[in-house]
Amino acid sequence: MNSRAADDTSRQVIDIAVGILIGLRGYSRREAFDELVRVVHQTGVGLGSLATGLVAVATGSSSADHAEAFAAWGELIGPRRRAALSATA
Repeated sequence: MNSRAADDTSRQVIDIAVGILIGLRGYSRREAFDELVRVVHQTGVGLGSLATGLVAVATGSSSADHAEAFAAWGELIGPRRRAALSATA
């Protein structure tokens, strides 16, 4: 993948992660991005990697590679995922 394609993918994942935080917390776009940056500073994980982790946690496809994202948002996402899954069952 070339650098431009990687940048575009990273931006898309960051936008999706921001959208997840907007939906979960009722944040403005700026507040959601600021939370991502706060967790980046707390964990030392890069923004793209952390955003990828948040998306993975939210979609139920997280792994050990996403431990920091799970630690930051797992409790927020878990109950909502369970409620959504039980509503479709």
